[in-house]
Amino acid sequence: MTARSFSPGWPLTVAVSLAFIVLLSLGTWQARKVAPKTALLAQIEAGLSAEPMPLPVHLDDPSMLAYHRVSFTGTVLEREPIKVFATSLSGKSGYHVYLPVQKQHGMAVLVNFGWVPAHLATLPELPTGETIEVTGVLLTSAVPGSMTPPNDPAAGQWFTADVFEMAAAFGLRTKEFYHFRVAADADAPPGDMPVGGQVRVDIPNDHFQYALTWYGLALGLVGVYIAFSLKRGREKAQKPAK
Repeated sequence: MTARSFSPGWPLTVAVSLAFIVLLSLGTWQARKVAPKTALLAQIEAGLSAEPMPLPVHLDDPSMLAYHRVSFTGTVLEREPIKVFATSLSGKSGYHVYLPVQKQHGMAVLVNFGWVPAHLATLPELPTGETIEVTGVLLTSAVPGSMTPPNDPAAGQWFTADVFEMAAAFGLRTKEFYHFRVAADADAPPGDMPVGGQVRVDIPNDHFQYALTWYGLALGLVGVYIAFSLKRGREKAQKPAK
């Protein structure tokens, strides 16, 4: 291939070079996320499958134990349960039922006692006022999505399990509750309500596919650039000299 047969022109070369660098950067950025995300998912899987650990008295950073199984003893406070709209693991519409459990010699933990279907007229009986052993998965406060409606505590409409909003609705002050929640295990017989064990791990790990997409676009761009440059060079070569 001679220089005469390859004639892209410098404006196109500059534009393609910049685009190529951007595409390579995006691909590399996604590729670097593969290992950390894989390690995170492995850590979550290990935490969910491990034996429950005693809930620490103090936990300044709840994210350190997110998706780890914990256990503690406490008394279920006499409050009106909060129903947070949620689908079950099988995709059925309903609610997660929350009540605060006062840990012995500690603060209150907001416990998700499980899921109930939306058509249920009255909530099942909960162990209000009783001292119970809670075993479940520690979760951080939920964050609403871009399309999630805001909570309306006054109307009893809850769409996000925001620990701080729910604690305020339960009448708990900042230093009276832990800044995380616990999803209770499914320890009731099948068919009983509420249904525990409703922990969904929804953390996609598509970075490898995204990296391949960006790298593929970069290669495609180079291919189009070369093909166009060769075609333009041949057209110039075929033009009669003036």
